[in-house]
Amino acid sequence: MLKHAFTAALLPALLLTGCSSNPEAEVTAGAQPLAATSFENLDGWLADLPARTTLTRDKAHTGNYSTMVGPGQDFSLGYMNALSRLSPEWPGQLTIGGWVLLPSEQAAAKLVTEVKGPTDKEPSLLWVGVDLAKAAKGFNKWQYVEQTITLPATAKPDSRLLVYLWRADSKEPVYLDDLKITLAGQK
Repeated sequence: MLKHAFTAALLPALLLTGCSSNPEAEVTAGAQPLAATSFENLDGWLADLPARTTLTRDKAHTGNYSTMVGPGQDFSLGYMNALSRLSPEWPGQLTIGGWVLLPSEQAAAKLVTEVKGPTDKEPSLLWVGVDLAKAAKGFNKWQYVEQTITLPATAKPDSRLLVYLWRADSKEPVYLDDLKITLAGQK
């Protein structure tokens, strides 16, 4: 399926995981995102050309960069990490949120959250996508969207969490910025 085709081409271009710069600082669960990016720190080191082309200065919610999908670019930069590396405790439920911009009603994409096994040979354990055309409360302005997922019972610590923007059938570019993953109920 098309939604799985991005994995082979996009995996080298991953977003950062949330890390504390002070390892001695104790952080209350949920006080900081488990992972977050504004796409500012990705410029200059992405080796994968297809994924690098989704990093853009055309529009940005904060800073100078965002990632986008549109005709000819089906998948944006994305996040991927083993669940065991995302949180020291089993998260159970996660909230994935970000700021999106749809230029007009011709723009349609999905903010996808996927849980997969440790290899690409296994089927997805979970695939959900926020239909941004339906979630939009207008066009040509930045809007915050989020979804909360419950990890499937079949997920294991080495299962991978993937978050990305999928073009679906969008005829125009759709932009994503300030992506974050938090424990559900924590903002």
